[in-house]
Parts: sequence; structure tokens; C-alpha cells
Amino acid sequence: MRSISQIYIMTVFGVKYRLGLIEESWKEKLYAVIANTLKKIDGVMPIEVGGYKDHIHMLYSTQGKISETEIMTRVKTESSKWINSHRLTVGRFGWQSGGGYFSYSKSQLNSVVNYIRNQTEHHRVKTFHEEYAEWLSKIGIRDMQYLLPDELQ
Repeated sequence: MRSISQIYIMTVFGVKYRLGLIEESWKEKLYAVIANTLKKIDGVMPIEVGGYKDHIHMLYSTQGKISETEIMTRVKTESSKWINSHRLTVGRFGWQSGGGYFSYSKSQLNSVVNYIRNQTEHHRVKTFHEEYAEWLSKIGIRDMQYLLPDELQ
């Protein structure tokens, strides 16, 4: 018998310094670049990619063949190369180091997909900082140092 694994992960990561640099005019192309990068990783399948001006949400399934950190590294590398090669921002674009990884069951996927698709509406009332603090609190993490940009830690 061989080992089988199917894990559903949503990762969240921010633009360096949490600047709102992701523009409406090219965000869908960025999401496609991220989804295509995920598809190229063995055992990974994108489910939904979205975000807001200052951060990205990726929901994907993984068979656990590669670490979540490596998946995020590849996505950040390819997407920032794409943004910089197309000169979509003034100066060099970069992602903040790190991010959040949240696991979900298959029965939760529809609500997570809807949540990702409604980021613009969601962030009219809640900042990324508030949202992330809420998630950390829900999973029992009270150390709010996780909310500080790496540059301030």
C-alpha cells in the first residue's frame, strides 16, 4: 500500500511594507500567474487565487510532496519576476517574507472560495492587519508580533 495525502491549504502573504501596490488593472493577470505557478508544482492544484491591494490569498490542494514554505517561495519568486519584468510598479516590487498557512477540510472549501472572491468587499470594513489578527486569535495565537512587518521586528 502506498501513502496518500490530500490537504487543503490557504496561504496569505503581503506586499513588502504592506503597500497597496496590486492594481485593479493587472490583478487578474497576477492571479493567473500565481495559479499557473502552483500548477507547475508536483502534487499541487490551485483552487482559488485572489486578494486585495496589499496581499494575496491562495487556496490549493497538495499531496504533501513539497513543503508549504517551498510552494510560497516559488509563487513569490515567479510572481514578483512577472510584476518587475512588466514594470507594473514604480521601483522594484517585492513580497514581505513569511506568511500564514491555514488548513481546511473539503467541506469548508466553498466558503473559503467565496471569501477569497469577495476580498474587495470584505476589506471595505476590515484591514489586512485586523483580518490577520482575527485569524490568529481564532487558532489560539495571541502573540501579535506575528502581525509586525519583518522590517519592524
